[in-house]
Formats: sequence, structure tokens, C-alpha cells
Amino acid sequence: MSIEQTTINLGDEYDNALRDALRAVLLNNKAMGVDTSWGIGGSQEIAMSKVRLGDGLITIESETYIGLTISGPKQIVEKLAEEVRKELNPSSD
Repeated sequence: MSIEQTTINLGDEYDNALRDALRAVLLNNKAMGVDTSWGIGGSQEIAMSKVRLGDGLITIESETYIGLTISGPKQIVEKLAEEVRKELNPSSD
């Protein structure tokens, strides 16, 4: 049985508050860094990180014109996206 995968676009790749919120959520969940890469292709800058969260491998990509995305097991990715939203808007609980 395979685990359903998904990708969620969190917002703009240049949004520092969003990046800080994602970083805080990953630290709070004890994510472990696995791999990081960075590159430029034409006018696009692409940064990718992989983290292990429990049994899941999460890919975080920051790409010009695309935004900041997280990909991996659906249940984990959706939980992270919700926690990031709450980190950015704590009064919306």
C-alpha cells in the first residue's frame, strides 16, 4: 500500500515571515535535515531542502515565480501547512 503524496504552495518565495514560520514549525516538530541544494536556471532561482519528520520525507522548494512549496506524505504536509498558517495568524484559532 502506497502513502498518498501531495504538494502545497504556502505562498511567495520571498516572504520572510512565511519562511520564518515554516522554520519554526519544522523546529517545533523536530524535523531533521537530510539534504539541501540551490541553483539558478535563467531568471529562476531554486532552493530545495529535504527534511525527515517522523517516518515521512518532506521536500521544501523555493522557486522564483512558483513560490514556497512543501511536498510529501499528504497527512504530514497538510498538518505542517495548517501549523504554518497558525504560526502566521495566531489569533485565528
